[in-house]
Amino acid sequence: MIRLPQNSSGASPGKPGGGSEAPDSLRLPLILSASAGVMIPLGFDPWGLAFLMPLAFMILALATDRCGFRRSLLLGWVFGLGVQGASLPWITLAAKNYLGIFVLDDPGSLSAWAAGIGLFLVWWPLSSLGWGFCLALVSLAPEASGARQRIWKCLGIIIFVALYEQYWPRLFPWSVGSGLATPEPSMGWVLLRQWGVEVASLVIAGSGFLAAHSFPLVFDFFDRRQRNLTLSRAWLLLPGLVVASLTLIPFSGDGTTPRTRDSGEEIVVSLIQPAIPLEDRHGSKWLDLNRKLVRWISVVEDDAEWVSEQKEKGIRPLTVLPEGMIPGVHDPRSLRLWAQQIQLDQPLLSGVMIETPEGYANAVALLTPAEDERGVRDYSVEVGFKKDLVPFGERIPGESLFDLLGWKPPITGLVAGEGPIVFKLDSSDSPFGVSICYEGLLPGTSGGLQESGAEWHVNVTEDLWYGEFLEPAQHLQLQRSRSIESCLPLLRCTNAGHTVAFDPRAFGLQTLIAYRSLTDGPSEWQPIESAGEWSLHDEIGKPGILQIRLKSHPQIQRGPLLLWPKAWAPIFGTVWIIAGLLRIVRQRQQGLPRVD
Repeated sequence: MIRLPQNSSGASPGKPGGGSEAPDSLRLPLILSASAGVMIPLGFDPWGLAFLMPLAFMILALATDRCGFRRSLLLGWVFGLGVQGASLPWITLAAKNYLGIFVLDDPGSLSAWAAGIGLFLVWWPLSSLGWGFCLALVSLAPEASGARQRIWKCLGIIIFVALYEQYWPRLFPWSVGSGLATPEPSMGWVLLRQWGVEVASLVIAGSGFLAAHSFPLVFDFFDRRQRNLTLSRAWLLLPGLVVASLTLIPFSGDGTTPRTRDSGEEIVVSLIQPAIPLEDRHGSKWLDLNRKLVRWISVVEDDAEWVSEQKEKGIRPLTVLPEGMIPGVHDPRSLRLWAQQIQLDQPLLSGVMIETPEGYANAVALLTPAEDERGVRDYSVEVGFKKDLVPFGERIPGESLFDLLGWKPPITGLVAGEGPIVFKLDSSDSPFGVSICYEGLLPGTSGGLQESGAEWHVNVTEDLWYGEFLEPAQHLQLQRSRSIESCLPLLRCTNAGHTVAFDPRAFGLQTLIAYRSLTDGPSEWQPIESAGEWSLHDEIGKPGILQIRLKSHPQIQRGPLLLWPKAWAPIFGTVWIIAGLLRIVRQRQQGLPRVD
């Protein structure tokens, strides 16, 4: 690396006092950092430009080149503003809808909109600070020249992106690596399957930083006097180019069509998407809601051809309703009475609000028809509570502190569950796991369901909180990435979002074997001959029913296949920070500037 000539004081020219900050204007670095930040959400659905994400980290590395702690903090924060700025539509709408329905009793009022926008304006800069600290700590890399400095910078971004994704508080925890989760099999699936979503984030960030060092202006990006053309560094572009192309290359496994198991029972799951407006679900119109649900359930249960085939072939049925769909607040006894009232004929899984002695819980209930000792129709009721609650929506972080201050937040904290939710259909030996809303995108959910014996995964959610733009597609992609990572098939039922069936395995014995729509009357069953995703509708907000046939006892290997030690990032991060601080103290004691 070409170094700038030193003056008699040992400082680089143009750096008064020997400081580490570059003398160039901040305008270009700020523009580059913001542009790089915007590229990250563009890598996700609905745009799906995942090849931009390594490029984003490459530009970020160039923007923060030769920057000290404070400038790196500023540029990282601006990068974070670009990343988090795309959340404006859904966070504003979610806050507006929640506060408007439960606090102001008028979700369309100007006050509700002002509250939603105000919450975003408070959340946006604070949440973006995580990226600022990430880049500031990377700037503590040891001083070195040539390849050694490249290695240190790449190691630093890997460590602190890992810490950011694991520990920085966010409303919906998400990982950059989830952008590789395409609806159809691609080479991005291979990375997610082998290493998992979080490690995929580190590969994207590390390859981008490595690619930045191939530029001829490396370490002197904003110093026009330096023109260090080094063609030998071109190979550093290769990892970034490979990662950028992963989602663009189709993946067909071993080239054979997945097979189905001859033995084992067959199950048909009917995913109902009723598309009922939020204000009708959470207001005084619960009688109308109940009638609408009965009509949708009847579409499934009154299909004479389907009921006849079910009895003839011994097929086990399951009807699924979205999150919180059964109107009112219930306990097991009232749920049994509700099932008797609507004369439920087939097992039904639905989201429901449950009242417990400790408070209310966001839950799911499995209602299964049975007969009592007198031969009278009765119902068994199984209930599972949501374990991971949404901060500031279902739980209040620091609630005990607010109690000490004598202030009651306008949000009711819910009771959390204690473990994974796993059910069986009557006497079936094919258990399935259930998650509620954003639980499906968390790293431990699919693994916990698998450890509890689940063979497939049902997620019930409500995406109307976030509107029709951006977040419903990204919410689905985040859950899809966990399905690929764990190899656990996903059936996702929403009120008015993306209701889909997703099989993550491109080879071996498949679970999902056929699908059809009941939206405009029964259609023909379409065979599923490959891995991928099947959606009820492309548009948001349309009602309908997606039916999926699946086989029990699938061959599922718990993933990801290769795991990194859990505590590696905090250990390496601590050592990195301590070593960096010691170098700064030593340099100040010796009266020497930091060498970049």
